[in-house]
Amino acid sequence: MTFWSLAFMPSLILSAREQHSEVPEKPPLSESEFRTQYAHAMKKFKDAYRNIECRAECQSLFDDPNDPSRKKRYDYSAHVLARENSIVAILDYASETPLAGIYSNEVVCATPDYAFELDKNEPSHPYLLSSVTHISTDNLRTRLRTIMGHHKDWYLYAAGSLDGCLFEIILEKPSFKVVKLERIPATTEGAGNRVALDFRLTNDPWFISSGHIVFAPDLDWAVLEYHYRYEYSDTDYATYTGRNTYASTQKHEIPVPDKCEHEQTHYHADMLPISETYSANLSSFSFGTVDDSVFLLSNYGLPDTPLTAPRPATNNLMQWFLIGNGILLALIVFYVMIQRFRTVRTPENL
Repeated sequence: MTFWSLAFMPSLILSAREQHSEVPEKPPLSESEFRTQYAHAMKKFKDAYRNIECRAECQSLFDDPNDPSRKKRYDYSAHVLARENSIVAILDYASETPLAGIYSNEVVCATPDYAFELDKNEPSHPYLLSSVTHISTDNLRTRLRTIMGHHKDWYLYAAGSLDGCLFEIILEKPSFKVVKLERIPATTEGAGNRVALDFRLTNDPWFISSGHIVFAPDLDWAVLEYHYRYEYSDTDYATYTGRNTYASTQKHEIPVPDKCEHEQTHYHADMLPISETYSANLSSFSFGTVDDSVFLLSNYGLPDTPLTAPRPATNNLMQWFLIGNGILLALIVFYVMIQRFRTVRTPENL
């Protein structure tokens, strides 16, 4: 190496350092900073999601290696509509799917007051009411909302959820603990920075024990991917994994995914793992277009009478009690009048 190259090297090193210093690294992200920014993003999500609908082309695959006859694949089109705390999903199954042998179309709906399911054997046939449930408690309301919305929420609410469960709810659980929180620099041009969060929960009523989630801060903290674990017992558990793909240019105020992919794997003692995979390609997404009529049976050609909540059983018992007492009182009065009439008609009184 020549003298001139050695003399020139410090300037090269200095120049590289200057270029590197032009892109300062962001400071570590604190938990309080993350919670504040994520809460702001979730408020924006919820304000937008008060009235929303989407259409998607979906595919689900159920695979049980313990019983190959249970292996199923369903291809269907989904039209999902949500307004405030109500959701309805209208599903049209492809003719070649196994489910088409049972029914070709399905409607599932959950509102704060009731939930119902409809189906029909052929597209040209009318819908048949297969179930209706009147909601009387908050626990039942949450349960039915989860059941009816499951496998539909994971693409409607993908930007803020883990397999249909809003991460905001998990974040607020009493035993939630941040294990690791870090910024991840973009690995490709235009990808944007990411934030990875590892968390743990203890004695959670939902059996969630731990998880890993990656956010996109540049997309209002939208969920890019996640992995979490349900711990049912020492030998029974399940893992949930998902990935959402977003367009580089967003058309809406909040991030909307182009594609969602999810997988559930269930582990049980002395059994091979059972897996369920889901994918959805969103074809349309709109806000402010949902009317309350879509949550009524009349929107699907059926009377709304079954949606009217029955009177509480205690009221019915009280009504029968009052009616019975009224009849008994009338009989007593009638008996007293007859006895008085007989007393007046006796020979001693003639």
